[in-house]
Amino acid sequence: MTPVPCRAARLPLRLHPLMLALAALPFPVLAQDAAPAPTVNINEYIVRGNTVLDARQIERAVEPFLGPGKTLADVEKARDAVNALYQQAGYQSVYVELPEQQVNAGVVLLKVQQTPIGQLRVVGARHDSPERIRERVPALAEGRVPDFDQAQKELTALNEGGRRQVLPLVREGQVPGTMDVDLQVEEKSPWRASAALNNDHSADTEKLRLSASLAHDNLWRRGHSASIGVFIAPEDTDQAKVFSASYTVPFEGTPWSLEASGYKSDSRVLNAGGQGGAGTGTGTNVIGNGHSIGLKLNYRLVGSSQWWRQLSLGVDFKDTEEDTQMGKDSLKTPLKYAPVTLAFVGVRQGENDQLSINTQLVAGTRRLFGYGSNATDFGQKRYWADPSFVAFKADVSNTHTFGNDWQWYARGSLQATDAPLVSAEQFAAGGMYTVRGYLSAEAIGDYGGLANLEWRTPAWSLWSGTDLRLYSFADAAYLRLRQPLPEQRDKYNLASVGLGAQLRLGEHLQLRLDYAWPYADGPVTRKDDPRLHFNISTSY
Repeated sequence: MTPVPCRAARLPLRLHPLMLALAALPFPVLAQDAAPAPTVNINEYIVRGNTVLDARQIERAVEPFLGPGKTLADVEKARDAVNALYQQAGYQSVYVELPEQQVNAGVVLLKVQQTPIGQLRVVGARHDSPERIRERVPALAEGRVPDFDQAQKELTALNEGGRRQVLPLVREGQVPGTMDVDLQVEEKSPWRASAALNNDHSADTEKLRLSASLAHDNLWRRGHSASIGVFIAPEDTDQAKVFSASYTVPFEGTPWSLEASGYKSDSRVLNAGGQGGAGTGTGTNVIGNGHSIGLKLNYRLVGSSQWWRQLSLGVDFKDTEEDTQMGKDSLKTPLKYAPVTLAFVGVRQGENDQLSINTQLVAGTRRLFGYGSNATDFGQKRYWADPSFVAFKADVSNTHTFGNDWQWYARGSLQATDAPLVSAEQFAAGGMYTVRGYLSAEAIGDYGGLANLEWRTPAWSLWSGTDLRLYSFADAAYLRLRQPLPEQRDKYNLASVGLGAQLRLGEHLQLRLDYAWPYADGPVTRKDDPRLHFNISTSY
């Protein structure tokens, strides 16, 4: 866009050289006449003081008000049309005025009063760099005529995540003809910590599971984030022990970021359905020692005050070192592969609804940069499994809050594939977070789906800082195997109903209880054999 020079924006118009005697009268005199409004020829508007709009925009705006027989009202409409251009472009601090003048030779002067930013201050920033905050709101840069629409978009992006809230405060500038802006910053500590203890265990293992994580969301005061986590069976760490870490680097001034992550696991779990490896049968123990390193490129889509959306493309270099035990015999089935994942994540926070969407398209690769096991290794791990697999995964949930604080929660999750998958890529159901009443990951399939429904009471305040919410629920899942072995069960239907309670103790402690009745036999759980799940969690 070519800016209009400060001195003038001229719009010529060729007219018949008819001169009216009224053309020399000042507009104030015309405005005070009680007789029919005098008219003049208007051949040209000169707009002085513009530095932000394109001259062609102004020309198109005033063109309807050129020509013979124009009145003061037409000139005011031309002024209003130019003024509207600035407002629509986000320049709310700009005003177009019509100075007192003689209309000579059909030329009308409009003056643009632009109010630039004199001083931009950042107030209240303790964990963020003031320079970085200023850099992320270029629409409010010092010396610039502020585009408040663009500034609002930049502030929305700056405030994403809920850890920081930046609000602009506009005041009269210390230098005449300017405005000063204070960016008022309210921020939380970038440190985050959480821990949870529950009994969401798998078959033939100790009951308790403990997880903990520590994260920092603003390393180096540049918006870098890092996290570490641990997941163990505290009664016997040989049964479950997983360490994880991640690091995210944002590319300043862009919607792009790069994330590296990884985990190291050392677990012994029961694969009760016998889907773990080639030739395995029911009751097979799979000892897992493996790790994964992933790299993911994220792109944050243009959002709004309600929507946050992100696309990502990543690759995970996985190395599983498992021993498949069949009776007294043991078969080592190590496997290396590098699946590529295209994902979309969306969160919408509405007035009454909280919607979450997560979809993934996972494609296996035979060898990526020379990394990966061959088809024979995949066949040993799982009969008919192939490194070039494709799987689609989706998870959608929504919480609707009614006016009286009753809530309706619904969640659906699915996985689709046309080929047998190795265990790490299969779809699992059972446990506190999928189908309550069953053991964790009790049933596993290549494809399937699950659904959760909850009807929640209003939150009842028990005493200061403490509230209780009760709910009823129904869970169901359907899982199937592709090309199962003759001795394998290839289909599972899980279903349960139950009652639950969630108790919030202050800002940092929560207790959740779920009592569920299974409606169908699982690989381990029997129908009508109720189970109590609990989870105690804290976060800071």
